[in-house]
Amino acid sequence: MKNDTLQSVKHFDMHNDPLTNIDSLHLVVWNAGLSIAGYNAEGEVLTTKIYPLNRIDIPQIESIFINEPLVAGPQPVTKVWVADERHMIVPGPLFEAKAASEWLETFFFLEAGSSVESTSLPQSLNAHFIYPLSEQLLSLLRKYFGENKVYPLSKALLSQEVSAEGNYIDITLLGPSLILSCYQNGNLLNHQVTDTIASTDLVYKIASVAADYKLPLDSLKIALSGFAVTEELSQELKTFFPKIVIPGSEQFSSFTLLRKLIICA
Repeated sequence: MKNDTLQSVKHFDMHNDPLTNIDSLHLVVWNAGLSIAGYNAEGEVLTTKIYPLNRIDIPQIESIFINEPLVAGPQPVTKVWVADERHMIVPGPLFEAKAASEWLETFFFLEAGSSVESTSLPQSLNAHFIYPLSEQLLSLLRKYFGENKVYPLSKALLSQEVSAEGNYIDITLLGPSLILSCYQNGNLLNHQVTDTIASTDLVYKIASVAADYKLPLDSLKIALSGFAVTEELSQELKTFFPKIVIPGSEQFSSFTLLRKLIICA
């Protein structure tokens, strides 16, 4: 097991020589970072590197692709997951592909050179997820990795099985960004991608969402995984939410998220 931090780049290994055992790679891209994860043929996470970004900086991302040994080998990048706070979940009966851009632009500013993409969510939700995708990013991905599949990270998170009983909040931390899904008796009540939030505000965020849907905190089940789940943050959250489930370290919180991606894929 290895944990290296160099120039703010986090590196977690679960194998002494992961490069020789990688069968496939997944990328996760969000406004403040990029993760590159390697899996073996059985779908187990072997290694990941997490790079901080100044938003989605195309030259910076290309520099990573050029210099990062993880993507220098023959192993394919099979999936790219993107997270953006600008999104909509549209019920299946109301969805019209031709109207997706107009709907999204009604609520969010979309930069020139952005395309609006959509993907279907699990059958239990009967809905489509609409989100913007930078043409520059898509072109860069195709330049280095061919016709890989690009999906919203929310698709993987909303594909998880959720208990049909009780109140539940699932949180994925991406450095200063987070993705939150709130359920009651297996039904999705709220899904949001928050671009930036201080860790000290996370307690308030959880309590605020619970209050919006009148979910009692003493019966609320919470699960947290993702990048930058530090021991200090874990202890603070456990003080307020004793039933919260957090993997035992920052490394295993990262690997918990990455396992969700390979299961969805």
